[in-house]
Amino acid sequence: MNQRSHLYVFSSVSLSRYSPYFQARPVQDWLPYRQKYIEELLRRESPGSYAESLCFNCELVPGDIRCRDCFGEQLCCRDCAVELHSKLPFHRLLRWTGSFFADSTLSEIGFSMVIGHEHGSCKSPSAPIKDFTVVDSSGIHVLPVSFCDCVGAPHRRIQLLRVGWMPASVDRPRSAFTFDVLDTFHLITLQGKLSAFDFYYALEHKTDNTGLQKTKDRYDQFLTAVRIWRHLKMLKRSGRGHDPEGVASTLFGECAVECPACPHPGKNLPNGWEDAPESVRWLYALILTIDANFRLKLKQKGIIDDPALGDGWAHWVASKPYQAYVKKYGHLVEPNLCQSDLKAVDHGSQKSANGLINSGAGGCLCARHTLVRPNGLGDLQKGERQVFLIYANMDFIVFFGLIGTAMRLLVFSYDIVCQWSRNLKTRMNQLPECMRIGVQPLANAKFVLPKFHIYNHGIKCQLNYSLNFLKWSARTNGEDPERWWAHINPVSMSTREMGPGARHDTIDDHVRAWNWRKIVNFGASLLSQLRKAVEMYDKHKKAFEDFNATFEPDVVARWEQMVAAWDADITQPNPYEESNAGITIADVQLELAREEALDAERGNEYAHEVTMSRFLSQGLELEEQQRILRWQIEKQHITTHQAAELQEKRNTLHRRIEAWREIQNIYMPDTQTDSSSPTPNQPENTCLWLPSSMPQSLRLTGCTVGLAEKEIRLRLAQADDALNDLRRQLRISATLLDFKKTNIGGTSQRRGMRMRNLMTRFHEKSHRGARRYDAAFQALSALDPNGAWTNRLKRLDHSKDLRLPRHDRDEEPSEGRRELSWIWLVPRDDSYHDGAEEYTESMRIEWAKSKARAERWGEEIKLLREEMRRVIEYFSWKAQWWRVQGPHRTDADGYICNGAAAYAAKQAAMFKNMAKSFVEVWYPYVTSKGLFVPWPDKYLPTVQRVSPMLDMDVDYV
Repeated sequence: MNQRSHLYVFSSVSLSRYSPYFQARPVQDWLPYRQKYIEELLRRESPGSYAESLCFNCELVPGDIRCRDCFGEQLCCRDCAVELHSKLPFHRLLRWTGSFFADSTLSEIGFSMVIGHEHGSCKSPSAPIKDFTVVDSSGIHVLPVSFCDCVGAPHRRIQLLRVGWMPASVDRPRSAFTFDVLDTFHLITLQGKLSAFDFYYALEHKTDNTGLQKTKDRYDQFLTAVRIWRHLKMLKRSGRGHDPEGVASTLFGECAVECPACPHPGKNLPNGWEDAPESVRWLYALILTIDANFRLKLKQKGIIDDPALGDGWAHWVASKPYQAYVKKYGHLVEPNLCQSDLKAVDHGSQKSANGLINSGAGGCLCARHTLVRPNGLGDLQKGERQVFLIYANMDFIVFFGLIGTAMRLLVFSYDIVCQWSRNLKTRMNQLPECMRIGVQPLANAKFVLPKFHIYNHGIKCQLNYSLNFLKWSARTNGEDPERWWAHINPVSMSTREMGPGARHDTIDDHVRAWNWRKIVNFGASLLSQLRKAVEMYDKHKKAFEDFNATFEPDVVARWEQMVAAWDADITQPNPYEESNAGITIADVQLELAREEALDAERGNEYAHEVTMSRFLSQGLELEEQQRILRWQIEKQHITTHQAAELQEKRNTLHRRIEAWREIQNIYMPDTQTDSSSPTPNQPENTCLWLPSSMPQSLRLTGCTVGLAEKEIRLRLAQADDALNDLRRQLRISATLLDFKKTNIGGTSQRRGMRMRNLMTRFHEKSHRGARRYDAAFQALSALDPNGAWTNRLKRLDHSKDLRLPRHDRDEEPSEGRRELSWIWLVPRDDSYHDGAEEYTESMRIEWAKSKARAERWGEEIKLLREEMRRVIEYFSWKAQWWRVQGPHRTDADGYICNGAAAYAAKQAAMFKNMAKSFVEVWYPYVTSKGLFVPWPDKYLPTVQRVSPMLDMDVDYV
């Protein structure tokens, strides 16, 4: 390895970033040079080759000062150090003592500075404040600072602001924070959620990590400066400094970061969009998703009179009207009419609101792009009952954000939308008049469940509120709040300790940053989504065409009519719903009993008063009791009392098996020699020798005719029953997991333990259902290994099929690529129902789902193209908006007007460049696929004349 090879040890750009082996390789390559590296670090502890040399600047006297922050290791004298740092007051010095380098400061060697006089030297500086404290990214500095006291000099706070220092107070500041330290903390906390406490004291340790120097604590002032800085940046970036009427005239939501991909009339929608035909109008729907988060709570800290600096100006609703509305209507409740298993959460783990001002926050986001809506957040009041009961909070949050919205079509996604949508019109009329939307938009609104919350609901909800089946919903999934909550939850560790206003300001700041990062990433994310949509549309379109070709045209026409009728009115028969989802043991037992009664009427008597079907049913019940008893015995740490109870259960089971054996000897006489009597000690392990347990040869001769066939029918019903129960238990477990993540976390050990116990209980129920299905499957495999049931039922893989119907592990595939286990897709048992009608129903359902999959992906392509168009149109509108803002401040002095105009021009150029950059990224792929997006010609890489979108005759339109 040559001398320079170590310079490239850490690049390794060609190696896989995901391979643990390759990630460790650069460190292994460095190890041979470890000794040299440590030696070079030690070398820097002495003057090195500059020992006993003259000052490198004046070359008159020996140098003993080295600057940590200047480039190079040269030494200079103290006078030259002061001169060279006249404009670098925050550089850190080292002074050579003859034995080692000691920490030093510019103030120790005579440095002082005068601020506030912009041209030339100040003739009337104030007396210096010798201990003026400045907090900078480089550390905490104490400097002698004088202000300009010339006639006409601005106030000292203004002098500080003009040199880029935020004064710690407004009257007679003796401390300040550089814009750089505020900017640095701002970016770090937005990216890494670092608290102000950790950041400030890291700076203190950077200044002195020994505790020998006594630095002044400016942490409290730092908190105030950070809050002001965030607010000022929000006002500046939203153009509020350009308004001649002043910042106080800011409107609700005016400082929010809007989603440019969502529809905004007058900004990014085409002329005449209101009158577009139905086949196009859906592209202009506003799709919203709603959720609540109980991690963003606020503790009662005794802080009073702490309003937000801009209440309702950005992403929080206005506090006063919100609190007044919730106080008036928050007590109203509605009954839970949903089949959802969320009831288990409601009764299983109510949270205590003791010591809280707010129990969390409700949110409204755009469901396509995960941006928080303007005025899309609101506090949840102390003591709110959390499930299915109160909608006042969410109603206000949703409709406050819709003030002034002229959208004709709305889509609402909410994990309890089946409940929330009921009586929504009545509740909307209780809202302030300015918040009510038109009757027609609400009547036309669509209500859906998020895709991975939907399995927490019953079958009716799954069918009627599914985004998979809703026409013109594209591939929207509605799970955006989950991503946003996961991002903001770490901030709650700090915000829950703040005052109400500081909490709002802080979360507002994080929302704006989150929204902006989403916008900046649209260039890559929308292209990636379009590539995926084109690929999946081609795949599912072909699959549907092949499947569709297997049916007669009149059958397809009938099914298409049914789908179209349901699309127009969901009260019509649902093409995706089975009239009978499956059979149960009770169904089969009833039918067998009727058959046996008919046999008796015909004079066919049974050998025992207990019929064959009842005998088999009792055998299955005993088998279930054996499984339960084995499971109870397998539990560890059984007490003496529990052991006594188990023995009593064993004795009872032993007696029941003995009684059942007497009947078995009649219907299965050969088992008298092949079965041993159960022992009272272990009746749970005794083989019952049902027909499915016997060898086939013995089954043919040793069982009453028809007995095996009856067991097949009962086992099929047992399998269906077990699957239904298993799915229900998994839905409950998924709901509990969601509830735990959102509401409990590490906030309470007692509630956490209670929730873990509850989850364990339902986990055990899931496994009991799985074992019951395994028994049915094993019996069917023995009795009828090649039967029609094999087309419907599969062997259960406990490691895969018992996963929750939602993401429960980080390593699972992403939502777009995740596949459900077969247990969620198993069709009904059509072999049990004779006739073509049942067969046709199953085929219709599969046909309708295949058609829906292809259509949703096709709609996704259309909607992504429209979103790409809207993003560029919004950027173009925003650039022009900034150009208009430039000359607005005619009321201020010339320098402020010039600054406002320069900033407006800068922002206009930024949006123009973003538009051009995005189109350059999207254009090659869009044109290669024959897709057309009507972007303005000025942004196209090559200007071409193209026809309007509705005239394009391509497959994806």
